[in-house]
This record gives sequence, structure tokens and C-alpha cells, in this order.
Amino acid sequence: MDSQRRLAPVESDGLSDQLPGLSAEIVRVLEQPLVRKLVARRKAPGGEMLRYLEGHVVVEQANRIFGFGKWGSELAGPIDYRPLSGDENGWHGMYTATVRVTVRGCEPHTDVGTGAVSDPSPEGHDTAIKAAVTDALKRGFRFYGQQFGLGLYNRANPERISAANERADLRATVLALGPLLGLDDARSRKSAQAKAGRPFDRLTCPELAAIVRAMAEAVTKRQKAA
Repeated sequence: MDSQRRLAPVESDGLSDQLPGLSAEIVRVLEQPLVRKLVARRKAPGGEMLRYLEGHVVVEQANRIFGFGKWGSELAGPIDYRPLSGDENGWHGMYTATVRVTVRGCEPHTDVGTGAVSDPSPEGHDTAIKAAVTDALKRGFRFYGQQFGLGLYNRANPERISAANERADLRATVLALGPLLGLDDARSRKSAQAKAGRPFDRLTCPELAAIVRAMAEAVTKRQKAA
């Protein structure tokens, strides 16, 4: 059946070298293709279908693969809010959350998630905050490969969200990571521009994604040294 089909990895993870603290059995499970039935779909603001893993699926995957009590997550910084005016998607604001994911025997990994406020009520803001934390948790688990939806974040995947919205998401992530490195918005923009050699607002998705990866790695190193 189609629901039992597995999604082929985008590329070899090389997890045995990246995760020497995990058993060979766990690495073997992590390197297996993702079962298709775990992938949810929803329509993106641009009308395209977006494939993703729901938060509860990521938690269930972590419990199944690593074991109960052998992994954890925590906020690695304050939850930030940015009001938006005149957004074409009808968003009133955007929350960003930074979450550190830890698996026993592995180095911790930190990533940033976002949650849009589509309803300005207190309940709407609460929902957006939870969405930002969940998004950061899911992004933090990407490091562990296909079992946590790594291939679904492939920027070249035609089923991903439209390029314009994807660039907006990546730009917001760059600006959200900046304060964790002692940079305000202006300095974050200038730093990204210097690395890519082009104006910040003209950077492509692959260029922004590379900058986000570099910044996330720098944040993790800084937190380890603290």
C-alpha cells in the first residue's frame, strides 16, 4: 500500500561518523528511509502542498528510536515577538523560539522555529508561541536524518512552500539567530550580505540556508563554551 511506502533519502547521511555516541542499532534505524504514512500535508499560503512531520510524530519517533527518558529539549533563549503590518498572508505578528535538543551520547543541537499570529486574540498568540517552540524542536531533530524529516526540508523539493515564503522564513531565521550571537538586525543583515557578497533582500534560498546553518553551528559552539 502507498501508506507503507518509504521516502528515499535525499543524500547519504553518514550518521555513523556524525553520531559516534549512538549504538550501531540506533544508527541503523536512523539511516532507514522515512515511512510515507508519517508525513502530513497541508496547503501553503501560496497554494502549493507542503509536506511536513507533525510535532507529536517527531516526539513519538524520538521515543521509539532513542528511548523514553534518553532525549530532551529546552528553550535556549527568550521567545521573541515581531509585529507585522500589512502582511499578504494576513499575519499580525511572528514569534521565534530557540530550542536545544539533546540525545544521550550526542552533542546538543540548537535551532530556531517560527509561529505566525493569524488571530490577534490571546488564544491566537498562545497558539503561535506553541507553534514556534514545536517548529524549533522539529528543526533541531533534523540533524538526526531521514527519520526526523530531513529530506522534507530540501530547499529544491518542488513540494516545499513557495520560494517567496521560503525566503521570508529563512530571512526571519537569520534575524532570530542574530541576537544569540550578539548581533542586532542591522548587523545580522550586514554579516549575511558580507558572506554572500550580495544585498540581504536579494539572497536566494540556498544562500540563506547556508547562512542559517553556519549561524546555528556558531550558536551551538558558543553555548558549549559558556
